[in-house]
Amino acid sequence: MARKRLTDEERAQRRAQDRERAVKAVEELRTIDGWRRWLRVRRSFRTYSLQNQLLIALQAPGATMIAGFSAWKKLGYAVRKGERAIRIWAPHPPSQTAMEQWRKDGAIKEKKPKVRFGAASVFDRAQVDPMHGAEVAPLDPPVAIDLHGDSHAWLLDRLTEFAGSICTDVCFQEVGGGAQGYCVPDEQRIAIDNTRSANSQAATLIHELAHMLARLHHLGADGKITPQAAGLSYAEEELVVESVTYTVGTSAGLDVSAHAIPYMTVWAGRAKLETIEQTAGLIDTIAREIETAIDADADSEPPVMAKVAKKLRAEREVANRSTVAA
Repeated sequence: MARKRLTDEERAQRRAQDRERAVKAVEELRTIDGWRRWLRVRRSFRTYSLQNQLLIALQAPGATMIAGFSAWKKLGYAVRKGERAIRIWAPHPPSQTAMEQWRKDGAIKEKKPKVRFGAASVFDRAQVDPMHGAEVAPLDPPVAIDLHGDSHAWLLDRLTEFAGSICTDVCFQEVGGGAQGYCVPDEQRIAIDNTRSANSQAATLIHELAHMLARLHHLGADGKITPQAAGLSYAEEELVVESVTYTVGTSAGLDVSAHAIPYMTVWAGRAKLETIEQTAGLIDTIAREIETAIDADADSEPPVMAKVAKKLRAEREVANRSTVAA
């Protein structure tokens, strides 16, 4: 049976609904539950854009793996009849015909056909069943690891190496006072309590690196303070850092809880929607840098904030030499 073609009016109505859904997805960040839903979704969809993470959190907060109808069939699964699709933004590359035409008279045409983005329908793994007689792909989720163990000790080397790439010194020592570690952004220095388990040290190091990256990102690529940085309060920075710790730690297999999410309750109630979305974007950006370092191979590119960090350290060293000379 051929699929019914939508009329121009129906297409316009669907586009309007998709735009409204995108706005509502950001609005959900105003609530603690909405923020938690996004962070839980981000664990499984960290490679997706922030917009798509928020759309998934709005429509299917329990989702862990999504794919289109045809993609599921290739994995050996069939979408159950009656299941409602999740709508996300997807790229639509130019058609082969359009590309061939552009190559043919490219010297005449000014612009190459663009990749356009539009809403697409996808389904979660909870909406599919194995196809009879098909070879199905395994879909088992990662296992969360107890913070009291040493199973993720390998993370410490990766994270310490990453810290060095942004000119931050990491010292493993007895911290005392019940603290698990601390960060001194102005000195680009982190201390981690070495009396705790390796898994606990790794979670703490993720937390302190998030503090360092939050400060570096606020400076911006040119080393100057941005308006967003100037308006970020202590509570807001803790929200950013705890959110990063939660999403990075859990995606790495550590059993990490987000303790500081209640910080955002009053702030989100009065903040502009644009500011809330920018803060979520900052969390996503910082988390991606640490996750890239964890997954990195020997030939990986340096982190985005490496240049800013080197500049700050060089300026501090010059200032210290000037003080000694005086």
